[in-house]
Amino acid sequence: MLFPIILICITQFARCDQFIDKTVPEGETTLTDADFLQIRRKRQNVDEDVDDSAMYNKDRFEGDIVTMISPSSDPTVSSDVSNSSFLMRNAVRQSYLKWPNGRIPYTISTQYTTFGRQRVASAIDEYHQRTCIRFVPKTTTDLDYVHILPEDGCYSLVGKVGGKQPVSLGNGCMVTGIIIHELMHAVGFFHEQSRADRDSYVRIVWPNVESGLQDQFDKYSLAMIDHLNTEYDYGSVMHYGPLAFSKNGKPTVEPILPTNQKIGQRIGFSQTDAIKINKLYTCQPQAQASNVAFGQLPVSLSTLPDNAVQYSCADHRRDCQFLAERGHCTSSFAQYFMAENCPRSCGLCADNSVRLSACQDIKPWCQRWADSGLCQLFLFAGYMKNNCAKSCVLC
Repeated sequence: MLFPIILICITQFARCDQFIDKTVPEGETTLTDADFLQIRRKRQNVDEDVDDSAMYNKDRFEGDIVTMISPSSDPTVSSDVSNSSFLMRNAVRQSYLKWPNGRIPYTISTQYTTFGRQRVASAIDEYHQRTCIRFVPKTTTDLDYVHILPEDGCYSLVGKVGGKQPVSLGNGCMVTGIIIHELMHAVGFFHEQSRADRDSYVRIVWPNVESGLQDQFDKYSLAMIDHLNTEYDYGSVMHYGPLAFSKNGKPTVEPILPTNQKIGQRIGFSQTDAIKINKLYTCQPQAQASNVAFGQLPVSLSTLPDNAVQYSCADHRRDCQFLAERGHCTSSFAQYFMAENCPRSCGLCADNSVRLSACQDIKPWCQRWADSGLCQLFLFAGYMKNNCAKSCVLC
């Protein structure tokens, strides 16, 4: 009886490690024609039972989103964003966060096995078949690119942040739908249930949410997002599953009508997912929404000043009044930029300087965010200044 038992263990072990081989040194390579040829011959079984729990890391913003500070340290990001121009629907609005012409240079870790490479190729092929996004092998002239690697669980940054940015597909992530999900973050999208109108479609069951993680279910107001004339999509690959951040194994997200609607599928794009991507990148004329204003702030991530306490009181941009009239002075994401560049238009010129907010933390999770580097992150500096001044040592 010993031989069959050993054989079963070896078989199960091989299945667990069929996608990743950590004994291989980490390096950068790209997919080959052979990888794509194999996946077109044999697609992933769409009935595969998917466990997406690796996507819900409590120390990351919305479970699988990291910042450009230090992805490997599991930073978290605040989503308490009620008045901002940072997002378009659940997608990035600002042009510098989109990949030019939908072209995304990439590399893939040498630690993926043949099966792992084929699974990544399967997800990329879905993008090529259904959207105008093109993942292309990185060249020597590509300074901004995505590196796909098997780090700690599943995570990605949102949009093009510059330089080498990771998309982690570790243990529990090697499912085509999960890979599509993480790459869609890199393309520029947040989660579906963050929409402004989500309460009309899903109910958050707060008693089942793990204590201290209520912020993982924040939503974005219409002051900062545009639904792009698309309906709420229960079938989106970007939707939370029903047990996201559950403390007791009971649902935390429940559809309202119909109550038996499936959410959190990890098979692949819904029809609306593909439409959204093509709208964001304006690559299908028939999909463009003429009434959508793509408000953009041409802000460089390098504009964060060394001295985060005091600014000179003068406008330094010609469009300051225009930006101020559109609410950017109080935007969670643009506020710090506006204080630095447009203090006069924002009415911040008392005593020829701008002092930061009172020394207090408004949010209970401020220290956790500060420890993750959010105080120094340009896109969230305004939020942290107003809500976590004490933890950020700003007073």
